[in-house]
Amino acid sequence: MIRLYRLTSGEDVIGTPVDSDKANHLALKKPYVLIPMQGQPGKPMQIGFHPYIPYTKDEVIHIKEANVITETTPDDNMIGAYQQNTGQIVTPKSKLIT
Repeated sequence: MIRLYRLTSGEDVIGTPVDSDKANHLALKKPYVLIPMQGQPGKPMQIGFHPYIPYTKDEVIHIKEANVITETTPDDNMIGAYQQNTGQIVTPKSKLIT
């Protein structure tokens, strides 16, 4: 299950929680930080997905639970974008091709 976290640093991180082998830590697989980006004038704000710690080989990142302000369920658009950015299988919505 994909979850969205707000950290005490103000960052929003999306990822898949897994069992942690460290006490008082949250383990996230393929975590991405969400960065709001200004779109074209009159267009809605866009969200950029960037690896949470891009310089590591680790696929699972451990974050102290004390640094997590809140945990939420992302909306369907955010889940789809995350799956697309992490290479997970995305199920397309059925559309008629004309």
